[in-house]
Amino acid sequence: MRGEEPSSIAFDKIEPVYLFLGDAGFLINEAWNRLVATTHSRKGKGPGGERVQAKETSAGQVMERLATLPMFGPKKLFMVEHVDAWGKEDKVALGSFIPRIPPTACLVLTSSGKKGIEGISKAVEARGKVVQFKEPNEKDAPRWLVEKAREKGKVLSLRSAFLLVDMTGPDLHSLSSELEKICTFTGERRNIEPEDIMEAATSQRTSTMFELFDQVRERQAGKAVHSLRSLIISGEAPLKILSSLAWQIRTLWQVKDGLRQGMSESQLASRLRMHPFAVKKACEKAARFSDSELHEIHEAIRRTDVALKSTGSPPDLILESLLLGLCLKKKEP
Repeated sequence: MRGEEPSSIAFDKIEPVYLFLGDAGFLINEAWNRLVATTHSRKGKGPGGERVQAKETSAGQVMERLATLPMFGPKKLFMVEHVDAWGKEDKVALGSFIPRIPPTACLVLTSSGKKGIEGISKAVEARGKVVQFKEPNEKDAPRWLVEKAREKGKVLSLRSAFLLVDMTGPDLHSLSSELEKICTFTGERRNIEPEDIMEAATSQRTSTMFELFDQVRERQAGKAVHSLRSLIISGEAPLKILSSLAWQIRTLWQVKDGLRQGMSESQLASRLRMHPFAVKKACEKAARFSDSELHEIHEAIRRTDVALKSTGSPPDLILESLLLGLCLKKKEP
């Protein structure tokens, strides 16, 4: 039997047991919170539920806790994450217990897949629900966003949703966070248009510039490319993005040079006309780069600057090539 889709879960009738399958952590957390909210509203005040890891909790302990009466209301909510980490004995024991789960309990199990937990899966199908969670890709994420906006009382056009996914990437945590900011930005206005997303993104450009540099430093190629696309889509000029990267490299070089001369952070702040907190962060970053690494990055930026001004290639592709080259370059020992 194929697991149900998350959108089909209706918690008006709470099942004794659920098996949440898949690696879509955000969607699983969302379903759990919805389940907690549903039961919590019925039982008044009290804890919303308990979550444990299978590798830290035996099946016997789970059965013992479910057998105790709930202190608040009629249902005890209990989640065991990653039951595929259990040994055969624990899996068999829980599979035998599932048909006997007391009416005062609701058990939620999570696993990356059915492999290795076939017995538990069959027991859950007979007594409750198996739900398959799958992260949406860049094609599906816009429709997910439209639905999330509707739940918040907003109307998000598909065009706007595609724009937001293109700027942010398909990661649901990031998309949810950005949607929350945009809903706040639009206030009481119901419709969210592409212009709203572009305008809301403008206020985030500066921080994205610094995030881009951090992602290059950490060799996070995928995140760096997404940050670059976000900046370009929000209207940032390619030369300005490159200038920002060059400025950050020059700053780190100056900080390293000042530290070698024995200058304090306060002296550096005065010399570079920077806020002390910014200097402190620059000192932390500078320690992670050798002089030769900074020189190579600066030289790569110089070559990119020449390419942007003298070739007919698309500027975004030239910048992407720079970022990928820096991220994929072997780090010095």
